[in-house]
Amino acid sequence: MRVHVMVLAVLLATGAGAVAQTTPPRTTPATKTNTVTTPPATDAKLDGYLKRWETEMRKVQTLSALISRVDKDKVFSTTRKFNGWAQYAKSGSGATAQNLAALELKPDGKTEVAEKIICTGTYLYQFVPAQKEIRVYDLPKPKPGQVSDDSFLGFLFGMKADDAKKRYTLKLANEDKWYIYVDIVPRDKNDKADFVRARLVLNKDNFLPRQLWFEHGNGNEVTWDIPRLQSGVVVDRRIFDKPQAPTGWKLVPVRASTTPPPRVIRQSKQPVVPR
Repeated sequence: MRVHVMVLAVLLATGAGAVAQTTPPRTTPATKTNTVTTPPATDAKLDGYLKRWETEMRKVQTLSALISRVDKDKVFSTTRKFNGWAQYAKSGSGATAQNLAALELKPDGKTEVAEKIICTGTYLYQFVPAQKEIRVYDLPKPKPGQVSDDSFLGFLFGMKADDAKKRYTLKLANEDKWYIYVDIVPRDKNDKADFVRARLVLNKDNFLPRQLWFEHGNGNEVTWDIPRLQSGVVVDRRIFDKPQAPTGWKLVPVRASTTPPPRVIRQSKQPVVPR
């Protein structure tokens, strides 16, 4: 089962060293009329933004954020909202560098945890409250001197701007006083299985991400919003340790040959009951 994994990879893995812009984006993340069909971007302005983004994200050592997510299910005509937090830390450097991350989400207005993920750099632990399980995935090892090349995870944790343009069709969709809007369409068949198009909204003053919108092949949409994001903060690295299963829960190793680690942020496949 694919999950909303590594929101850090899409919302956190870039940044300068300040609190993200709090003014919300002035336009919706994307519309049907904004579908990108052009070749990889050559626009000088977009190239400049991508290079700046690449430079800034390589500086990141730690990040902490408040986040929200809105899921729109077109089949059942339902909308669900979640609120929570995410933290990220880089461990080591060069070929031995690892990305540590933690994410926790609760349904809007409720106290129980709906989704929780911990990435130790070697393993990914997915909490599944309905089954009282913590599913354990081996993370793929990157080639020497490279970061993980796993869809948006690789894209945002160290893929060079030129490589990103080869893998995705990118277009500078819009910009205003506060934000830069970049439309993203996958070119690789594996990426296309995860999403058909996306839009990344960056804060113009510090290149921190503010919003990421996805559309999947079935028409469902996921919007991540991050009104507060700080880099260079002190992070308690114990939150990235291997979790202990709560009483009544169990750790369930997942064989990579049958179910690979989740690749990108998606809607969970838990049943949605129409309201």
